[in-house]
Amino acid sequence: MRRRTFLSTALASLATSRISSLTYAADAAQSRDHLLVVLFLRGGCDGLNLLGPANDKDYIAARPEWLRVTDAGKFEGLSLKNGYNGIDMRLHKEAAPLKELYDSGHLAMIHACGLQNGSRSHFEAQDMMERGVADQKDIGVASGWLTRTIEALSPRGLLPAVAVGGELPDSLLHSKVAVSMTEARDFNYGHERQVALLKRLYEGRESIHRTGKLTLDTITALQTKLPRDGDGNVQDYTPEKGVSYNDIGGLGDSLRSLAQIAKMDAGLRVATVDYDGWDTHESQEYRFNEQVSELSRALHAFYNDMSRFHSKMTIVVHTEFGRRLKSNQSEGTDHGYGGVHMVLGQGINGGRLHGEWRGLANEHLDEGADLAIATDYRTILSEVLTKRVGLDDVKSIFPGFAMPKALGIV
Repeated sequence: MRRRTFLSTALASLATSRISSLTYAADAAQSRDHLLVVLFLRGGCDGLNLLGPANDKDYIAARPEWLRVTDAGKFEGLSLKNGYNGIDMRLHKEAAPLKELYDSGHLAMIHACGLQNGSRSHFEAQDMMERGVADQKDIGVASGWLTRTIEALSPRGLLPAVAVGGELPDSLLHSKVAVSMTEARDFNYGHERQVALLKRLYEGRESIHRTGKLTLDTITALQTKLPRDGDGNVQDYTPEKGVSYNDIGGLGDSLRSLAQIAKMDAGLRVATVDYDGWDTHESQEYRFNEQVSELSRALHAFYNDMSRFHSKMTIVVHTEFGRRLKSNQSEGTDHGYGGVHMVLGQGINGGRLHGEWRGLANEHLDEGADLAIATDYRTILSEVLTKRVGLDDVKSIFPGFAMPKALGIV
């Protein structure tokens, strides 16, 4: 997004906001500073190829070797401790960095998770998940679940919510404080003379004038936090020692940008990142290998880069649905149902698989074809919001959702 286009969008979205939504000094009474990062794997990640029961006869019968994890050979998966009883659950061979996080006790994984009464349409499933609902009849909810989370937290930092990318996702729909940016250095609008001219245009006392000036002041304040050389040029971001995002790919670039933004001490509470390309109807083996490798390396680099924030950061990774148990005729998999979700952070009950695994026998499948949902995705989010982020309850976040017994992730 071009800078001028961004500013116009920012001014329009903030025009109806309360001016108190953005302030420079944190409220002394606001002690909750936990950062929630939501990484959405768009396209429907094949959870059974990412994390599969290597010794399950129904799994073996349904897929060729190149679309599952095996217990030996070319597609041998990475064995995990603390799995489901009697099941040899293994990670994809390209997920070694994820296994390292898992073995360290910082990563928890939940299989057979997703939208109950959901859809196998990308658009509908993503829309429901980002609005925090689980049924088409509730799709009229006006805002995103992260928008309602921010409102419940009432943060008073400079930059409470950021979507890394060109636009806000629907999880931040109608947010009055969220902004989108690709890089912190590009969150700008021309030279100082142009900004000064715009500030003069917003010298009135109407709400839109105050909002416009506040937006420009916010941009200016963030720009002053960027490291510069002796000539005033913005310097490239330097990760923590031993961390490199080089040659990872687009997700690595996005998470590197997020790390820089999070370290700017601007009151960031919620951040979203998208990683698409998981719609593997054809030639899944090569595409999926690349996707898993990039996801694993990027998350590993970001988590290590954010080492100083581990005690006050939680990362949730989810996808709109999984893929069908049986492979198709194009060496891929079609839209399914249950998938794999992840929670990453210091102090969680990591290093284990959570939720219920009912198996892949036909009587346990949804409509005899897909991995059935055993865990509603909102169960995971509710536990994170109440036990990590600082909310008292989630009634306003997930309307109509009756919280079942907690999974014990936290």
